[in-house]
Amino acid sequence: MVSPFVEEFFRNPAIVGSLVPSSRELTDQVMAPIDFATARCIVEYGPGTGVFTDVIIKRRRAETVVVLVESNERFCELLRERYSGQPHVHVVHGSADKTGQYLQEVGAPPVDYVVCGLPFTSLPLRLDWRILEHTRDLLLPAGKLTLFQYSLRNTKLFERFFRLLDHTHVLLNVPPAHVLVYAPKAA
Repeated sequence: MVSPFVEEFFRNPAIVGSLVPSSRELTDQVMAPIDFATARCIVEYGPGTGVFTDVIIKRRRAETVVVLVESNERFCELLRERYSGQPHVHVVHGSADKTGQYLQEVGAPPVDYVVCGLPFTSLPLRLDWRILEHTRDLLLPAGKLTLFQYSLRNTKLFERFFRLLDHTHVLLNVPPAHVLVYAPKAA
């Protein structure tokens, strides 16, 4: 039997981005900037099958709000089933550029961290722009955006809205990935 992740990759590779889920090494690098002891709200864009989400759920405080924004309906169903018993975890079928609306609907506190694995090189530039501008506006001034990307093609776009804090190249992932940690620039 083929995994849902592989099926969805072949159905829409521009949205899923990779044939295999992220490695433990990549997951560790993506989670490193998050201070789980103080985070009140963590948002994840494009959680897919929940590789990063599993770690967020395990490390967060019980009162930390986690909002998962996923555009793939099948992944949303899987995530809802998987995290249905978890308090303060909200799975939203929607677009990252509308996250403010979703946060308001669930009564979430201001956003400390956004974890993002969206394949920006495959998305329309206008949507990239809206997502990044929206994310900058959602994050607290001391908040962080952690992106993982397979290419550095969009760094100039990212740096239009964010200030780079850290960059790590994770070779132990298929394909190798870049983890970029950003702080929001003033609007």
